Amino acid sequence: MIGERLKKLRKNKGITQIKLAEILEVQKSTVSLYETGKSDPSDKVKIKIAKYFKISLDYLVGVIDNEVKYYDKNLFLMLPANISDEDKSFLTKFMEFVEFKNKND
Repeated sequence: MIGERLKKLRKNKGITQIKLAEILEVQKSTVSLYETGKSDPSDKVKIKIAKYFKISLDYLVGVIDNEVKYYDKNLFLMLPANISDEDKSFLTKFMEFVEFKNKND
């Protein structure tokens, strides 16, 4: 899964395996092994890949199929750990309202 997605991301960005190897600080042959699924990148390299392509690790490793952006504090809302289900529901409805309002302004 990682290999297929890495190859797709690299080609969409228009960079060579050599360039990606430089960015990831690995050998070109290592990138080739990643893309063919013959080797898995270390966690450190996965993070570099996610940051460079601005995608989530969940997308890279195949947990989700949408190219969700790499964590950006402007895209995510951190809720307190002790928030109630009722408050979560209220916030969800409020965010839906704001989205609706912005689409219709």
